Amino acid sequence: MPTRFDHAIIAVRDLDSAIARFQHLGFDVEPGGRHTGRGTHNGLARFGLDYFELLSVYDEQEARAYQRGGRILLDELAGREGALVGYALATNTIEADAKRFRGTGSELPAPNAMARKRPDGNVLSWRTLAPGGNSWKKPWPFLIQWDTPDEQRLQIDRPGMHPNGTQYWARVAVATHDLESTLDVYHSQLGLELISLADDPAQNAHHATLSIGKYTIDLFAPIGAGLIQQTLTENREGPFLLTYAVKDLAETRAFLTQRAITFVENADSLDLAPEEAFGVRIRFTFQACKQVDTIDQ
Repeated sequence: MPTRFDHAIIAVRDLDSAIARFQHLGFDVEPGGRHTGRGTHNGLARFGLDYFELLSVYDEQEARAYQRGGRILLDELAGREGALVGYALATNTIEADAKRFRGTGSELPAPNAMARKRPDGNVLSWRTLAPGGNSWKKPWPFLIQWDTPDEQRLQIDRPGMHPNGTQYWARVAVATHDLESTLDVYHSQLGLELISLADDPAQNAHHATLSIGKYTIDLFAPIGAGLIQQTLTENREGPFLLTYAVKDLAETRAFLTQRAITFVENADSLDLAPEEAFGVRIRFTFQACKQVDTIDQ
């Protein structure tokens, strides 16, 4: 069963320009390396064990040959510079998770072995498991189990120092057409705790909130016109808003202002204008800092 949020995946057309753009937004993004046999490479903004990934295609033929995920990734980038395509929750029991999903009658392959070779030559490996057999543009996460121990990964992929003040991931919002069936995946199959279930008049949507550790996942299904319906029309199902905790909201506001980055100020948060991040919605909020993953210096 999943134990924590691992990472969000932002597909980008050009990795170098995307790294530069997110560095301008105040994220400490470093090249991550290439995925063997997939035709993709990435950049990472790491906060601890949690991070977000900028994922791009360097070999279209190889990417299209890699099962269905490569083709979906290329389709998502057609006519746009970037898109939030999915997210992962970490597990330590991926083989048992696979058996449990198969027991529900779900179409689910065995865990998929993957690896990434970093620019420094280090190779990291892991296995993934995706409800429905595909990780991208789904209203649920895929699971990841790392073969490389956490402490070793933090030595290799070191957490960054983010000028915008970001400390860690805090929340993800997901749009779905069918809240009941999506909630079944999260609650009954992934085993996440349901915190609340109610209509949200502000979003004109049905709304469920679940917990993963101390942090939360929000599911929205539209009742009528509004942001959720617009998101589904423009981007299909899946995550559409990432919320990150910062150490001081006033300092983050000053940083964004100094760089002339467009944002909307709410009562207790700052929302980047989507066009600043290739259409991806990112929110900054203050939360009491958790114990950030560290490494011995």
